[in-house]
Parts: sequence; C-alpha cells; structure tokens
Amino acid sequence: MDEFEAVRTLRRDLPEITPAARDAARHAFMNAAQAPGSRPRPKLRWRPALAAMLAVLAGTGVVMTRGQPETTPVAGVVELGERAARAAEDTPVPEARAGQWLYIKQRQAAISDPEGVGVDPGRFEDWEQWASVDGQRTAWYTDGRLLEQGTFPGLSADRLDAEPVTPQSLLQRISAALPDLQVTSGPPPSKDELRFKAIYQLMGEQQLPARVRAALFRALPMIPGVTVTQNAADAAGRHGVAFSHSSRDLRYDLILSPDDYRFLGTYGVTTADRTWDLGQEGKRLVKAGTPLTWTAQLETRLVDHAGDRP
Repeated sequence: MDEFEAVRTLRRDLPEITPAARDAARHAFMNAAQAPGSRPRPKLRWRPALAAMLAVLAGTGVVMTRGQPETTPVAGVVELGERAARAAEDTPVPEARAGQWLYIKQRQAAISDPEGVGVDPGRFEDWEQWASVDGQRTAWYTDGRLLEQGTFPGLSADRLDAEPVTPQSLLQRISAALPDLQVTSGPPPSKDELRFKAIYQLMGEQQLPARVRAALFRALPMIPGVTVTQNAADAAGRHGVAFSHSSRDLRYDLILSPDDYRFLGTYGVTTADRTWDLGQEGKRLVKAGTPLTWTAQLETRLVDHAGDRP
C-alpha cells in the first residue's frame, strides 16, 4: 500500500472528491506525512486536501533565505525552545467556546506540475480553512461547496490542557494519538518524525492555551533530530527562525517570528532523490532540492461556524 492508496482507504466513508479538491489534495501532499495504513484509529484522519491534509511533508536540504533578520540568533534548539516558550507564556490567547472553529487564512506556493510533485516558489495562492476547536474536524471550500473531514493528530486544546501540562506529558499524549503507519515506498516515518509533524500541525491549526503552546515549544528540543535553522523565510517573505527536523530524504521547517516567536509558516524540500508513487498518476522521480511546500499563515480568528469569515 502506497501513500495515496492509504489515503483512499481512509476516505471510503467520505463524499467523492471533486477535480478542484483533488488538485488541492495534490498541493496538500506537499504538506502531508506518510498516510496511515490499513489500521487507522477512527478519529485520527489526515487533513482535508489529502483526504485530511496534514500540514507537513516539508523537507529541508535547501532553506529559503533572503538577507539577515534584525534579531539575535539563537545558539541552539534548547535556547529557541525556551525563548519561544517564554514569549508564549506572555501572550494572551482568546478562549474558545465549545463548538467554535478557528478560521485560518494561509498563503501557499502553487503547485509547479499538476501531474507531479513540487511547488513553484515564484507563484502563490491564498487558501482558507476552518479547524474545529475540539481538534477533530477541518473544513474548506471547493467549487463553492464546504467540505469537512477529520484531521491529525485529533487532539483538542482541552485535552492538551489537562493536568499535568509539561513537555514530557504532551509528548506522551501526542505519541499515544499517532496511528500505526504502513507504507511501501521506503521506510515508514519514525515516531520522532510524526511527533514533530503533530506539533507542527497543532501550532498552525489549533487555538492553544498559552501554557500548552509554551510546553510544546519546550518539547520540540526533546525530539531527536530537531535543530535550528536561522533566517528562514515564509511564503509571505517574512524572515524568521525555524525548528527543523531532518530524516531520510526530507526536512521540515516550523518557522517562527524572530521577535515574538509567533507561528509564521512552513517550508520544506527534498534532500535526496526519491521516486514517489502517485497512484493512478504513476511514479515520479523527485530530485533533491525540490521544494515540496512553502506556506505563510496570514490570519487566524475564532468563528462560530465552519465557513464563517471574520
């Protein structure tokens, strides 16, 4: 079972996806982790566009940088985690009510080849989605129709905010929520990869209490393979500092503002040649240095219903 077949298995109980949504799905593939295999847990489905589009399949052998940000570089990942955690503790977060959704507006690099894999760092499009505050659903418009699907890792802010709220306890909860993966196009993602991806997802798509966000920042340096990338740029051209995770032929960047450490966006590229199995589209050789995803979070706001705009 390859990544796309695994996703089709997950979508058996969902409406047939439209061509436009399928294009969005291919775009989200640049953001996706390896898909769950034949034994997914019912509530842990991937993000919308890939049948539940997980915002990560970012690699990083190449880092998009332009100029130097006016900030003091962090010496290492532990220092970055602590700086970001302290900033999170000092930043008030609006409290979400049960049933609300988080509206998210994001800029993405456009797909470079509709039949292949990769994004064009010279073309951009804006994307809107809504994430339920219980962490279980995500929604987006395609052809004027609002679609909803499950999401990853399926953890709500309330569940993460249950005592004890420590870096260790949050890593344990995230690990327990991860599905078993079965893939054929290479070794499955490691637990460390998936924990990084889950935090990456939660940071970008959940209205997390300040102490939860702080604990997650302190948890990132505890994941083996996480390092710092200085002067990474998001898809809106904003410069920041990134937590990065490298494994196999990919690297993932979680980009933060260098002054207040808020979430800015993501970037990823392949670090080695790899053949991807795209299902009916066949196999594609993806060369090292191919940008897979480049995003910028432009706006987030709590709303009462999926589809509502601020």
